[in-house]
Amino acid sequence: MARKVQAVKEKKVGLIAQAQAEYDAIMDEIREYWQKAKELREQAQQLRQSRDSQAAVEAKRLLEQAEYYDQLGDEKDGHPRLEALRRIDDLQRQASALKANISYNESVLAKQQRELEGAKEEAILIVKRAEERVQVTEQLLVCAVEQLAELEGNRVE
Repeated sequence: MARKVQAVKEKKVGLIAQAQAEYDAIMDEIREYWQKAKELREQAQQLRQSRDSQAAVEAKRLLEQAEYYDQLGDEKDGHPRLEALRRIDDLQRQASALKANISYNESVLAKQQRELEGAKEEAILIVKRAEERVQVTEQLLVCAVEQLAELEGNRVE
């Protein structure tokens, strides 16, 4: 029973850890996109300082690429990141609810086990009293049979 409970707990923790890892991967991807965009803008800035027309064309191309990476980062920073955060939050709420449920069920189980032990002790006492009554009844029966035999003159064997 305890192993099953522990396995369920580990499974939920595993799902939360997995969702957190997915969120971290999204954040890493976003940072990579934005870092790439920053590097491209820096390269473009260096090229702008040159008087070469080819450098100006290359700088414009680098800025376009930087804009593209900024857009990719912004896209990932929107819905996918928020969805990952919602998933983590949902899993953590589920885990919290399960922990509360487990705690409640453990206390109910402990109470039921105490009640069972009490019932067993009570049953033992009931059986003991019944056995004592049977012994008393057997003794009364033996006495009654002996008295009857004495009255009737028969011998009891």
